[in-house]
Amino acid sequence: QVAREMAAGALRHAHADVTVAVTGIAGPGGGSQEKPIGLVFLAIARKGGETRCERKLFSGDRAAIRRATVARALEMLAEAVR
Repeated sequence: QVAREMAAGALRHAHADVTVAVTGIAGPGGGSQEKPIGLVFLAIARKGGETRCERKLFSGDRAAIRRATVARALEMLAEAVR
């Protein structure tokens, strides 16, 4: 819900046709059994379209989780503009 609202809010306030938002726990701390390290939510909002959200669980250290998150966000953006 948070990522979805972030992407939709960015779309309302930006001069853009597509927005991407991410939120999650990259570590090294902050994880729990319910929300483990590597849990990331990504959302993409398109003007005139619906907001799409994905839940991912990436592995590795903080840097690896952040790289995987950015890579998936860019993939989602590329899919949205095709």
